Amino acid sequence: MTVTTFAAIDIGSYEVEMVIYEISSKGIKQLDHVHHIIALGRDTYNSKTVSYGLVDELCEVLYDFVNIMKTYHVKNYRAIATSAIREAQNSINIIDRIKVRTGLRVEVLSNSEQRLIMYEAVASKKEGFGKLIEKGVAMADVGSGSSQVSLFDNGSLITTQNVRLGALRVNEMIEKLAKSVSSSLAIMEEYIDTDVEVLKKLFIKDRKIECLIAVGDNINWFISRLSENQPREYYSRDEFMELYHKLYLMGNVGDRLGMSAEQAAVVLPSMMIYKKILDASDAQTLWIPGVRLCDGMAAEFAVKDKKIDVFEHDFNNDIIAAARNISKRYSWNKEHVKFVEKNALAIFDATKKLHALGKRERLLLQIACILHDCGQYISIMKPAECSYNIVMSTEIIGLSHLEREMVANIAKYTTMDFNADDELSGIFTDETMLTLSKLTAIIKISNGLDRGHKQKFKDTKYVLKNRELQIITQTYEDITLEKGASCGRVSLFEEVYGCKPVIIQKRR
Repeated sequence: MTVTTFAAIDIGSYEVEMVIYEISSKGIKQLDHVHHIIALGRDTYNSKTVSYGLVDELCEVLYDFVNIMKTYHVKNYRAIATSAIREAQNSINIIDRIKVRTGLRVEVLSNSEQRLIMYEAVASKKEGFGKLIEKGVAMADVGSGSSQVSLFDNGSLITTQNVRLGALRVNEMIEKLAKSVSSSLAIMEEYIDTDVEVLKKLFIKDRKIECLIAVGDNINWFISRLSENQPREYYSRDEFMELYHKLYLMGNVGDRLGMSAEQAAVVLPSMMIYKKILDASDAQTLWIPGVRLCDGMAAEFAVKDKKIDVFEHDFNNDIIAAARNISKRYSWNKEHVKFVEKNALAIFDATKKLHALGKRERLLLQIACILHDCGQYISIMKPAECSYNIVMSTEIIGLSHLEREMVANIAKYTTMDFNADDELSGIFTDETMLTLSKLTAIIKISNGLDRGHKQKFKDTKYVLKNRELQIITQTYEDITLEKGASCGRVSLFEEVYGCKPVIIQKRR
């Protein structure tokens, strides 16, 4: 039996932690867990940069982590940074200093990537997760900088929304405004209510939510410190409210619960956010799985390294479902969107030998197809630019910022001339630009095949033959318009793939 040790490092807004795991065919076993309280987020949220002193302290902590990894002979690791580093104006310098002083390569995750990892941690925790989300379920992931609320139904993700209601961010803001403890609690409630009410009216609405999944370090501490008996995973609404009110009336939380000042400062704001989301969802059951980001990283590594398949759930389907819900909000012609998606994927599959792209690029193409027509909702005169702006302004769970930029540009250039100008060159590397051009060439052809938005092409096949991509369709309808539209969009395809799309109509 092959055994692999893996280290997961999470550089958070007020804590840095490392968990070392042993991964084998038997499962994932935690070997060690070390953490250090360091309020990086306080600097970022107040001054937009992390001070030299805190960066120096961070590097010392991470250097100690590296030495611990050596004692376990760890060869595989992943180190991530979240909102405190992501939002800092000196983030590039911080990452470079960490690399120079410790040798660690740190990824700065987008919010959507971070939330997907936590989502994966939850899914790996419970057998039958897919069955759980067949009924109305909400998940609240309350962090230091922001909170994510995701809604599930019929076995898939319905929508996910991010709000800047992080425990540390809220605490920092309230401290500036409040003059006393009593006034700070009242202001905090009013501040949180505003955003939660928007979430409820726009997204939760009349949905029936039976269970709220609560994840995040603060609720794990809260339950472990405040539960008189052994902490459980499941609590009724009344049981949680009883614990919450006990905390609310406690006064000096740090002394009473044996927490550091940094931990105590964020526990009440985070619990208040959970409580408000619980009220908005009207869920009667609370599940606290007790997972952390590091657990999600370990699960991801185990799957990618083919050690063990810990997921029964297909997360790509959730990314696609999130895109479909965005499209549903803006797209006026659903049948056209379905046509472009179906045929673009068929062209992608038929031209594998030419583009040599993988599953991830296929997923990006699919998302771009689903969202390419959204701009029509905003402006008929400038739909391409509006589609780009909608994608860039909307978070899609699981996509990095770079991937979202790619999707936005593919959607934009579906109907505009593709031009690898200086603006794009400043965003993408040459390799990414090549991928972008390959995917854009495909969506342009697919969109041209439905120029009249009447889905005339039936039983269409795509065959590579003699430097041609033969588009063989069986239809009696007049496709003169579609032939003309496709002819006007073949130049990029020919340039990128070295073959010419040719429409062959076979009348049945």
